[in-house]
Amino acid sequence: MFRNSMIPLVLVCFFFFWKVESQAKIAPALYTFGDSTVVSWNDVVLNTPGKANYPPYGIDFPTRPNARVTNGATISDFFAQWLGIQSPPSFLSISPKTSKFSEGFNYASGSAGIRSETGTADPGVVNLSMEKQIELFRKTVQEYLPRLFTKEAELRNHLSKSIFLVVVGSNDYSLNYLSSQYNTSRIFNMVQFADSLVYYLQTQLQDLFSLGARKFVVFEIEPVGCKPAFLQTVNSKAQCAEKVNSYIASYNHKLGVMVQSMRLRNTTFVLAKRYQFMNDLMANPTRYGLKDSVNPCCAVLKSGMCIPNKAPCQDRKSHVFFDANHPTEVVYKTIAEQCFKGTDQCVPINIQELAKK
Repeated sequence: MFRNSMIPLVLVCFFFFWKVESQAKIAPALYTFGDSTVVSWNDVVLNTPGKANYPPYGIDFPTRPNARVTNGATISDFFAQWLGIQSPPSFLSISPKTSKFSEGFNYASGSAGIRSETGTADPGVVNLSMEKQIELFRKTVQEYLPRLFTKEAELRNHLSKSIFLVVVGSNDYSLNYLSSQYNTSRIFNMVQFADSLVYYLQTQLQDLFSLGARKFVVFEIEPVGCKPAFLQTVNSKAQCAEKVNSYIASYNHKLGVMVQSMRLRNTTFVLAKRYQFMNDLMANPTRYGLKDSVNPCCAVLKSGMCIPNKAPCQDRKSHVFFDANHPTEVVYKTIAEQCFKGTDQCVPINIQELAKK
């Protein structure tokens, strides 16, 4: 019920084959789960707000618009490039009965959360929550991949060596706990809500493990209280809403403890410590070769999304934010590069080391 047969084939093909530079293949596939940080095309075929399938989104991507909520590539795209594989296509844009793509899929949905109700407060709105994304992956493992790997041992080996990227949780605060459309902040205090998110995510990671995942990269939530859209909503003149960020920091601490304590056979968890990096980036943009960490590159709507067909800023490599919620490609590349090759942002090992384990 999610698919749209009218998606132009040429677009689907570009999603399969985006790769900027030739790299030696060090992982068989990348399976991407999460929200607008890593979304590609799934939302275009869903009744969900925040679709980025119009200019100026994707202005610096080979095919545009590409439904990525930035000016170019995302963290998932860069990881795929450096793993030596093609950027994973969105699962809802392919035909499982005819496709023979084996280098992973993107299941992300822009407003998705760990909690199933997150991002669906308005009547008729649907998205792919983490729970739904895992169900699509279950379909991938049980119905799609067996056509490509006829021997069960081959399929298990493929999954065990693939990278599973999970970037989720931000919307559970911005579109749920901190939203007047939900009553979660009246039901849970800050600590209880963070505990509930970590519990649900742990269960979801265990579900992926049961389906064959063995190499995980799990991202912290960024400092939501520093986003231009949030500060505009609360009419704050401060650089960041520290109370909100304290909620996020509490969750991230609990997430780190959970990831370190998970003991699943032959499984490695990598924690991407995004919070402190983004906090420092927004406070000290010049340290990273950027200039503006306050103003979005594009003119924005009340929702924080770019105004359709309105030209964005010229020097997009100087801005932290492309719209009022999402970073520019240069920021995503910096995060991805530090996590893929560095020693600080992803612990206990980087993605390059994880792929070679």
